[in-house]
Formats: sequence, structure tokens, C-alpha cells
Amino acid sequence: MVLYAPLLFLLVLVGVQFALWALAQLGVQYAANHALQTTRVSGGTAAAGRADAAAVLDQVAGQVVVDPRVSVTRNPDTATVAVAGRVPAVVPFLRLQVTTEVSAPTERFRALTLSLTSPSPAGEGDPR
Repeated sequence: MVLYAPLLFLLVLVGVQFALWALAQLGVQYAANHALQTTRVSGGTAAAGRADAAAVLDQVAGQVVVDPRVSVTRNPDTATVAVAGRVPAVVPFLRLQVTTEVSAPTERFRALTLSLTSPSPAGEGDPR
């Protein structure tokens, strides 16, 4: 029993460490997706995306993500958000990282072009 108790304790600590890692990974993914939507909309900016990622990460992941790093880029075609950080260590000497990167096309509105052709007369065209 004396030999199994430390192993059981270590197994519990590894389980808690894995749960913290999973929560931190979900937090950075959610923050990155939320910031991407803020960045990619028409009129969105990289600065707004960074601020949004920091706010969401603080609300969702709080103390689960240590030393968060957010990188946001936006060009005329694509917006990209990368969020990374560390997980607090429960198991000694185990330093886990969480990271995610998401990208999507930026929104652009195009002018609506109307066709000036006349519609087909009744009885012609589609036989429905």
C-alpha cells in the first residue's frame, strides 16, 4: 500500500493537469475565434481584435492561461489571429503550452449590379 499511494497521488495530479490543459486550450480557441470575428468584419481592425482577444481570454480562461500572447494580422484578403500561453503547473517540472491560430477571409462589400434586360413575357421561358 505504501508503494501504491504515491503512484495513485501522481495519477490524480496528472489528471488534474490534463483537465487544466484542456480548459486552457478551449479558452485560447474561443478567444481566438471571437477575436477573428471582430477583426474580419467590415471596418474591423487588428487593434480591435487584440483587445477583444485579451478581454475574452481574461473572462473565459482567467487564471488557467498564464502569460497569454495574442497576435492579430489583417490584410485586404485575410485576417489571422494567434493566441498562445502556458498552463499552470500542477505536476512539478511539467510545463505545458497552449496555442491556436485561426484565419478567415475579410468581409468586403461589393456594389450590386443590376441587369437591365427585360423579364421574359408570360408563357415563355420556365415551363413551371
